[in-house]
Amino acid sequence: MTNQTIAPAPATREAVEEFVETTVRDRGARMDATGEFDKDLLDQAAGLGLVRLIFDDDLRLDLSRMPLAHETSERLTAACAPLAMEVGVLRLVSYLLARFAPAPVRDRWLPLTVAGKAYGSFALSEPEAGTDLRGMTTVARRDGDRYVLDGGKCWVGFAPVADYAIVLCKAETDARDAKTLALVVDMAFEGASGEWGPRLSGYRGLPNGTLTFDGVRVPADHALEVEGFAGMMDGLNMARIDAAAYACGLLRAALEESVARAAHREAFGGKIGDLPSIQIKLGRMRAAYQAARELTLRATESYMARPGGDQDLISVAKMTASDLARQHTDQAMQLFGASGMVIGSRVERLHRDAKATQIFDGTSEIHETMVGRRLVRAYNANGSDFMAGW
Repeated sequence: MTNQTIAPAPATREAVEEFVETTVRDRGARMDATGEFDKDLLDQAAGLGLVRLIFDDDLRLDLSRMPLAHETSERLTAACAPLAMEVGVLRLVSYLLARFAPAPVRDRWLPLTVAGKAYGSFALSEPEAGTDLRGMTTVARRDGDRYVLDGGKCWVGFAPVADYAIVLCKAETDARDAKTLALVVDMAFEGASGEWGPRLSGYRGLPNGTLTFDGVRVPADHALEVEGFAGMMDGLNMARIDAAAYACGLLRAALEESVARAAHREAFGGKIGDLPSIQIKLGRMRAAYQAARELTLRATESYMARPGGDQDLISVAKMTASDLARQHTDQAMQLFGASGMVIGSRVERLHRDAKATQIFDGTSEIHETMVGRRLVRAYNANGSDFMAGW
């Protein structure tokens, strides 16, 4: 690495637990109340080594550490969902830089990113092209040793504060079947800008917004060394596993709150936790949390085993975990009754944040569709043996 930034050592489980309990929990409630980006909290997380968990001492990828990374995402989410996503986005762009970026681009941005000294955006969605990425209209046209980039992206993490962005775009034309590339764009380049987007009901405090590119001249050697769509989908699968981990964190927090409520709340002359109807809710919530964790771990293991992982398993994990999080944060709110509807209470925050996990990184509907489509194709190709190897 030519950049002399010293990246912190990867965090330990014990350090993460202490950080969550002593710092993150209170700051998470404050961030939700204000809706403001807590840069200091993210700096502390990066300084603890949470961004670089999937790298070795020489900043080479070490995906054997992914289970710890996603366990960390779960623990952070249980206390402060936007912080978990901020760390996840920085890990994601670091992964793409390490795997696909030309050496000069990698060496410029990777050490800074894992140290939390530079923020990178992962730019896919557009106003008229969310799930349907082939409908995007952001185009890079070659002009000598540079690309001229025009277009815009929305719903982009770190957009208003990004130092650089990894941007999926089409080459030369916006035709649906156009070739794609991914450019690492320095947001200091003329014509590149980022702005805050509308306030969201969940993940409040996450710096989210839009990126605009107006004739931005990007050096041709700033393109990732992979076909753009394929490289970004590799990254998106990592993001989807992280999204499943966020959902696990929300389930964990819902279970923590619900059990404590059941154990302490008195009604009709006893604890509500003694009521079979409440015990059933808790039992199903515990089962949902365990199932989501196991699916997320399986998806993580598939990603460690081969580039991009098992797409079906990743979709199943993301869809199942997020749907269960939404279902059981709703049950937690029900268990708290009117007090669960108080704005800013922990269960009310969990309820809002859980909805977001069903939407970002591919809606539950698109994951259902993709898994179903591949099932039909597998049956057409293999007949009754289509489930072999599961």
